[in-house]
Amino acid sequence: MPSVPLDRDQQDAVAHRTGPCLVLAGPGSGKTRVIVERFLALDSEGVAASAQLVLTYTRKAAAEMRSRTEAAHGPFAGEPPLSNYHSFAGRVVRAWGWLAGISPAFRIADEAERWLHLEAVLASLRPRTLWNPVRPHDLVDSILDVIGKAKQELVTPERYAEWATAALAADDDPAARALLQRHEEIAAVYAALDERYLRCAVLDHDDTILRAEQLLREHDAPRHALCDSIEYVMVDEYQDTNYAQARLVETLVASHRNILVVADDDQAIYKFRGASLANLDRFSRTYPEHAKVVLSHNYRSTPAIVGAAGAVISVADPTSRIAKRLTAERAAGDAVELWEAPDERSEVLGVAAECRRLIESGTRAADIAWLFRRHADMRAAIGALREVSVPYQVQGGRGFFTQPEIKDLLALLSAAADPADTQALLRCLQLPSWTVSNRGRLALVQLCSDHDAPLPGLLGTVAASALDEQDAAGAARCVADVAALHAMTAREDVREIFYEALERSNFLGLLDQQSELARMQTGANLNKFGELLEAFADWSDDHRLATALRYLEVLRNSRNADELATIDAVDDGVMLLTAHSAKGLEWPVVILSGCVESRWPGRWTVSPSTLALPAALVPELPPDGDAVIDEERRLFYVALTRARDRLVLARARRYPRSFKDEVPSPFLGAVAGRGDAWLREVPAAAPLHPRPARASGGRSGERLSVGVSDIRVFKQCPRRFEYRHRYRLPVRDSLQSWYGTLMHTVLQNAAMRRNAGEVVDADRVAAIWNDAWVATRGPKGSHPELRELGEQQLRRYVEGSAWQHASVTAVEENFTLALDHADVHGRWDRLDSNGNGAVTVVDYKTGPPRDEERLRRDIQVRAYAVAVSRREHSDDVAVELHHLQTAEVTRVAFTREQLETSYRFLSVTAKDMAAAWRDGDFPPHPSAWNCTRCEYRTVCDEGRSTEQS
Repeated sequence: MPSVPLDRDQQDAVAHRTGPCLVLAGPGSGKTRVIVERFLALDSEGVAASAQLVLTYTRKAAAEMRSRTEAAHGPFAGEPPLSNYHSFAGRVVRAWGWLAGISPAFRIADEAERWLHLEAVLASLRPRTLWNPVRPHDLVDSILDVIGKAKQELVTPERYAEWATAALAADDDPAARALLQRHEEIAAVYAALDERYLRCAVLDHDDTILRAEQLLREHDAPRHALCDSIEYVMVDEYQDTNYAQARLVETLVASHRNILVVADDDQAIYKFRGASLANLDRFSRTYPEHAKVVLSHNYRSTPAIVGAAGAVISVADPTSRIAKRLTAERAAGDAVELWEAPDERSEVLGVAAECRRLIESGTRAADIAWLFRRHADMRAAIGALREVSVPYQVQGGRGFFTQPEIKDLLALLSAAADPADTQALLRCLQLPSWTVSNRGRLALVQLCSDHDAPLPGLLGTVAASALDEQDAAGAARCVADVAALHAMTAREDVREIFYEALERSNFLGLLDQQSELARMQTGANLNKFGELLEAFADWSDDHRLATALRYLEVLRNSRNADELATIDAVDDGVMLLTAHSAKGLEWPVVILSGCVESRWPGRWTVSPSTLALPAALVPELPPDGDAVIDEERRLFYVALTRARDRLVLARARRYPRSFKDEVPSPFLGAVAGRGDAWLREVPAAAPLHPRPARASGGRSGERLSVGVSDIRVFKQCPRRFEYRHRYRLPVRDSLQSWYGTLMHTVLQNAAMRRNAGEVVDADRVAAIWNDAWVATRGPKGSHPELRELGEQQLRRYVEGSAWQHASVTAVEENFTLALDHADVHGRWDRLDSNGNGAVTVVDYKTGPPRDEERLRRDIQVRAYAVAVSRREHSDDVAVELHHLQTAEVTRVAFTREQLETSYRFLSVTAKDMAAAWRDGDFPPHPSAWNCTRCEYRTVCDEGRSTEQS
């Protein structure tokens, strides 16, 4: 143990024995040492290790605490008494779950299994507002989040259903009832999912806490066996507990109340994981006799850093925190630095150059941490570090399925499953055994586009003679090897196909082209991919490749399964990580980037239609005030307190998507207001050398003509627009587009019949639908359930007022909107009139409803409104989205000012599109949302959120 003696506050915490105690421990105040010292002190007094229990928030924290304790105590016999919540709860359920009908052989479901179980429940129950087989993944994460939150708040399916039924009976507002009906359906899904979990002997992590708390509260045997044997309980990071975890602890200590919790309300930053700051208030109410110890001495940071962090947190809403003051115990150091740059490139290059200077002057690269609000904000920093040749390592975060080597593996397996998958084959042509030059791959893309045929069938034709001999040989080897792999799929386990594919492609040869850090991360990612295949084999009795790809696709769509494989920190890389990931860590030098209002605190808006556990079901509501701003301030405070010796807060006046100069983060004001910070103006960086312009997509002077959907695609990601329009890469028709087209065709026919005087009621539209179903081709054989679903949706729609009371003036009408730099073409599904000259564009949607505010920003909605306003010479226009899944209507009316703003937006975008088309320059706009849903994600590498040098 450390030789430095405990200070008076630490001694008081360690010496506490009986009854409840709250230890408020600021950053760098030695909270972990207090818990370890108290554990050892109790042990020396005769309290056996088995009679103590220390609970932590994460496995990592538990492992660190256990390591420190065992260094003085020696290895523990049996189960270690220091554990994270889920491990401890899992042991309780494993031993006593049989009392609640839980198999002792239960397993914890991984993300893919949770998705697949929920999808099976949705397909079985077919809840009207939640189940959509055309877009099966849209709401899975949201529903799992709501159910997970319910478990964290100890809300059972029965209680959820009772609340929803009562709320529906008491509310007449149509919008409120639509949301309450969703909650009623979620409660039913929750109950069915619970039953399925029991039947399949699986639980998720939240289940373990909920079930353990129920077992200890409702059954004497486990309560006596555990609660009577555990005499002392200590909890680390209590501010990060959720309600269920707090109740579990309360049940454990109910008989003796010997509970010591260590917390810092100023570091409560995990509300998105269900953590509740209200648990500190609950602790005080539950244990009014509790002792309180405040660890008020910071041994980590210099006085300037402690003072700056204190200034930031001290101006928080007083109702959101417990007033306290930290005193720095270290000698004076450097002033906190506030850097301001003209733009993002200047900011990140300035920081990268400083990192290089520090390293060259003797600082270990791993002693420098560069922190960000989000992983997406790292991209420019990674480019800057590469530009100045500074090694780096990205810690934590998401983007596993966007890493190049993982996309290569998925393409390799996809090609083996379907040798006609052109995108997958094109990606395979970059692997060592089959390498084809960039020029050769572009020639193959053009070949597929010209002949509108998949790649394998074209390679033997005369048209393929455009390839040089080496490229043609590489492509031929690839097609032959993929055909051999495909032949294995009928009989071999996916793992055998995987290893054979690695061998044939010389996949591991990719590692020879990388730096040491990159090899480490790539190797860890490959290992994780192999583990995913092993997990699939454990879960499924069907080990065929097609089933495995379905499993991997589910994981790919789940945001919770996309974490990068972790590697051990090394000495030769600057650390890049988010402020959340930095919690519990510290470095001599910390640089925090992007200190502007749009990132700290950011623009956080929650749609009224967003699925979330209703506040009425949350037992402990958060304190009054702006909870979002309060938590962002605490996160900023956590980032600042990671620094030991030097702290730099950097910002730029302009970022790539800035429309005007960025406002500094309001959290910076408290730092600057102290008067002792060092202000630095970062000079403007030289611009990057532009890439050589590629051949343009059209003839010089030719006017650009695009569709409305093209504008949306371009704004989301110019690279995706390029793949679609310049390269015309082939993509498979989706089930969603096929079903949507069929529904539109039926409604078009129905509206034309109606305008011709025919009565089109529910029976008539059902007949039109069934005739169309029989006549159409497509994937209907694989999805027969869509026939019944489509008929139900159409019947419900034509029985509603959106059809019954409509005055239809036009059906499926084309339009052209002439802008300065392009012509925009589109088609309105329907135009309605209210009789007073006002025109409404009606657009049919087969997806879930969206609220008015989101739709007002939608490019398609804005383009429809501008186009109809210009054609009708009227400012009295609106756009309505008719959601066929629920028969709901969302109406967006436009003012003259909004129409003019939308027109300017479309004009500027068209100008950008024309310039990109002329110059052949289509930069990517990667994001987790866009890239996971992009039809070109197989061939595109620009969507990865993190990279390694």
